[in-house]
Amino acid sequence: MIQSIQMLRFAAAMWVAVYHAQLWGWFPHAPSWFQAIAAGGYAGVDIFFVISGVIMALGTARSAPGIRAASQFALTRFGRVYTGWWPVMGISLLTLAAIGSLPADVNLLSSALLYPSNFSLHISNVIWTLVYELYFYLLVAASLLLAPPWRQRAMAALAGAIAALVLHFWFTGRYAPGAFERATLLVWFYAAPLMLEFFAGYFLYLLVQRFPRQHWGWWLLAAAVLAGMAAYVAWFHSPHAPGMSGFFHWPERALWAGSAAVALVGAALLAPVPRSPGLQSLQHGLGRLGDYSFAIYLLHPLVLLLAGRALQALGALPRAGAAVVVLLLLVAFAALYHHAIERPLYQACRRQIARWLGPSA
Repeated sequence: MIQSIQMLRFAAAMWVAVYHAQLWGWFPHAPSWFQAIAAGGYAGVDIFFVISGVIMALGTARSAPGIRAASQFALTRFGRVYTGWWPVMGISLLTLAAIGSLPADVNLLSSALLYPSNFSLHISNVIWTLVYELYFYLLVAASLLLAPPWRQRAMAALAGAIAALVLHFWFTGRYAPGAFERATLLVWFYAAPLMLEFFAGYFLYLLVQRFPRQHWGWWLLAAAVLAGMAAYVAWFHSPHAPGMSGFFHWPERALWAGSAAVALVGAALLAPVPRSPGLQSLQHGLGRLGDYSFAIYLLHPLVLLLAGRALQALGALPRAGAAVVVLLLLVAFAALYHHAIERPLYQACRRQIARWLGPSA
């Protein structure tokens, strides 16, 4: 199960990287089928959100209720995000300043602390997702104050309340571009449609644990059908810029792309372990790539920017072949970053949390 999820995390991270590579002109002459796949790469974020919900449910399934468990969870999860992001932010800040690409109005405080703010002023265009991630962590941490049955009921009540608000805002035109200036934090953050994807992943894990004998093939078929519906809606029913990836179409995105992501993650959770030792080794090796998914996600905007600048300096234009090389280098840089910086910092953070909260933390 974990190996399949890890493989899916890596695929989602690379899909997002390919999406931004196409958006920034790296595949000008690619076949139409590739363009269509790359254009849907924003859905890699939806997959991440669902997987995050699964991992949170898995990690807290046996947690005893109480303030210590809630504190340990919150500190550990926040530490996981910050220890991965802060070094990348430092590298990005120095690099962008050196090449003269640091925006004058960048909000370094919100970029560092990842609190709700104007995401267009972030130093990186991908870290808005981490703000929602941290919000979900706080909700899960609060649920850990309760005993398991009440914990799940509280999470279900929260999900139901957000879903009701999303429907209300959707039907009253609160997601239309003209209403955005009047949008409150409740509309675009606390009850954001994409938050439902975290909850869907959370309850997906509980469902699979309760009914483990489902066939993964049916989930995969459902994922294909729902992905087709998401592509149809994105192509024909997303008039507001920038399409389904933008806030004005988040309700449709959560409904279709989010549902497809849930089905795909469900298939990964239920996928059988290969019987062949060779295939098991291959799955394990590919699963290890999932360890680099967070680094790939954080680093790819900077890597693509620097690679584009290098090509420009050489008088060359981005081409598919160059993009493949850059994406391979991205994986290599992410692996180096993970082993040399991200993982050691996170391990040190966990040791410090253990010292704060005691050996049982």
